[in-house]
Amino acid sequence: MRVLTFFARLLVPLLIVAGLIADSGLERAVPEASEIQVFDTESSISGSSALTSTWYCPTAHSRELAESGIDAEVDLLVTNTSAEPTRVTVYLVSPTSPLESIYLEVPGLASRSLPIAEYTDDELVSALVEAPSSGVAVTRSIRSPYGLDAALCSSLVADEWYVLSADTQADASGHLVIYNPLPTDAVIDLTFASEAEVGSYAPSELTGIVIPAASSLSIRLDDNVRRRQLLTAVVKARFGRVVVDHLQTFNGSSGRVGFSATLASATRSTSWHHPALRLEKDERVALVLFNPTEFVAETELQISSGEGKVKSVFASVGPFDLTGINILPLEDEELATNTLFVSPGNFGITVKSLNGVPIVSAAELGAGPIGSPGQESDDSELLEPQEESEKVELPKGRVSGLSILNGTPEGSGTWMLAAPNLGGQMLISVLNTSGRGEDVYLSRFGDRANYRVNVPGNSMRQLSVGTGGTWEIKSEVPIAIAALHQKTLAAGLMSIAPVKFGVEE
Repeated sequence: MRVLTFFARLLVPLLIVAGLIADSGLERAVPEASEIQVFDTESSISGSSALTSTWYCPTAHSRELAESGIDAEVDLLVTNTSAEPTRVTVYLVSPTSPLESIYLEVPGLASRSLPIAEYTDDELVSALVEAPSSGVAVTRSIRSPYGLDAALCSSLVADEWYVLSADTQADASGHLVIYNPLPTDAVIDLTFASEAEVGSYAPSELTGIVIPAASSLSIRLDDNVRRRQLLTAVVKARFGRVVVDHLQTFNGSSGRVGFSATLASATRSTSWHHPALRLEKDERVALVLFNPTEFVAETELQISSGEGKVKSVFASVGPFDLTGINILPLEDEELATNTLFVSPGNFGITVKSLNGVPIVSAAELGAGPIGSPGQESDDSELLEPQEESEKVELPKGRVSGLSILNGTPEGSGTWMLAAPNLGGQMLISVLNTSGRGEDVYLSRFGDRANYRVNVPGNSMRQLSVGTGGTWEIKSEVPIAIAALHQKTLAAGLMSIAPVKFGVEE
């Protein structure tokens, strides 16, 4: 019934635009297997058979100027997972300055932090990190006047990237940072989908954009896209390959305050895992599902806790369209579409495509005031808009934050989690994606303390540990992991994504 309803809604605008719909187009709600493309292009740490390690970081430094840019200071966290020391070269790439090289010695089984702001003050800087050995990984800690977040760098370049959970309302500012690390120009097109339109649309000014070789470009979404509460973007290269970041801020003028930095996803999959979700007082959680295909995707969302699967809900996602799922406390339960009610606390969600249509999934977490344009918070929680020359001052003692984290498309038996040293505790969540219970082993580089946690099948467990350090997490069954950290009585909600170890050839 959902499929028929969707196509009835889709028929009128398609007739206006195209003037014709073939009957066969209405009959193909379920695709043939040969028509499905599943992309598994997740970053991974190179195995011992590899001779080198290469990582691409679209945002290594950013400075706000009049009508462009965003303030973001970045610490690169370079981790050496092999026992032997290595010498890493960090190339700073800027559209406005010559290439700069920084050399960093990283001991075996250790991490080193590199504050990029000490080496450059350019408006936009990307980083290319190379090591003459395998087993090196690069992640980032990114600070903004509105908060902080963690983001992965990428071990690959791709011709198609998916950006989920963007927001272009009056209190929001979103940027795409598109980095072309290759020696030839790239030509890209951007398309968007939102909760207010059916299907995707492509602004003419964001079509055929040239990204010069070894250069970057920052695109401010709210200058080019209609004001929307929920937006997804697809960056597709006609020529060449690129890497994409999404930076999102809420400035507090409606209540909500936060900053998120996310490496876009180059993967489309039939299953996605979100292991580190939390809903407590003054916190909010939402999922975004995007369908990059021409077929309707029928999905099931399975909620997991320490006791296993708790419940399931179902959602349809139209062709080249998105569906947002609000997650609310169980005490507020009522009949509502695209809404999931859960008990307060920590939980995980697995999203599965029931008809084999690949999708992309991300979670948005927020803390503090929830007001947005049209639904503002109380006046006492609103922040005055800042002039461009003014320094942003957030209220002292107020918790706030924003973090957007892509799901994990497949579980793995071995993960690395690199966490910046922020003080306080972080919560590592482990979701067993198999049906068999198994022990999970967590060890921190340079620390004799090891942890063993038994995780039943399709269940999750949490471990509270101090921030900082690099963790290796292993299991005999596939698992998905992530970590959460909220600064105490301050701005800054951070989701820390892991990196999987590559399969040895």
